[in-house]
Amino acid sequence: MKKTVFAALLVLIMLACAAALADGMVTVELSDAGCTSAGSGVTVTSRGVKITAPGDYLLAGSLSDGQVEVDCASDGRVTLYLNGVTIHNSTGPAILVGECSPRLVISLVEGTENTLSDGTNLVFTDGDEPNGVIFSKSDLTIEGSGALTVTSGALDGIVSKDDLKIKAGRITVNAARHGVKGKDFVEISGGTLTVTAGKDGIKSTNKDDPDRGYIALTGGYITLRCGDDALSFVTTCTVEDATLKMEMMQ
Repeated sequence: MKKTVFAALLVLIMLACAAALADGMVTVELSDAGCTSAGSGVTVTSRGVKITAPGDYLLAGSLSDGQVEVDCASDGRVTLYLNGVTIHNSTGPAILVGECSPRLVISLVEGTENTLSDGTNLVFTDGDEPNGVIFSKSDLTIEGSGALTVTSGALDGIVSKDDLKIKAGRITVNAARHGVKGKDFVEISGGTLTVTAGKDGIKSTNKDDPDRGYIALTGGYITLRCGDDALSFVTTCTVEDATLKMEMMQ
């Protein structure tokens, strides 16, 4: 009886949170039968949705083989609130971000479990890219108190070609290659991050700017289990007020 009452209360709380978030947001329902959206700035595609305008978007539902794409050249931030989302894309990123000025924010809604994954039959449109389950050409920030599991069957987990910040959330990354990669830098200031990667755990790659190419871990709980380097960087790596555990894969 107590478990039933608790479960009912939890559902009511989650519905209330979703309703509060939806106020002033564009809601997007993902479905294999056809995605729907109540608002502007969203185009329904044959395999998912494409977001083309700044704003806040509340995403729910699932795609068994599809994608959420963000391509917004207009000034203004795009925030994707993941409210119990499951997306698998057999040929590329589950979330693909092109131009997004000034940045994209992924916010994990409290009390939700979100799952993103790719397959092994990836299709590249620019050299060897896009190469992550979450792949962003713009600055990327992940926040919120929900959970996110990212699984890559062939390449990387979370990739930003610019800045990558993780501020909060319970994030699990399982990647065949690199786990979390930000070209300019990776900053982690909170949350719980668990990475299992065939190659590097957290990686920053900018070799052209002496002020970039760094990793800064200033908070949170971070566990890295990797085949190669747990922390791979060009310039500096700072660990301060963060709990870090590292293990080499056998």
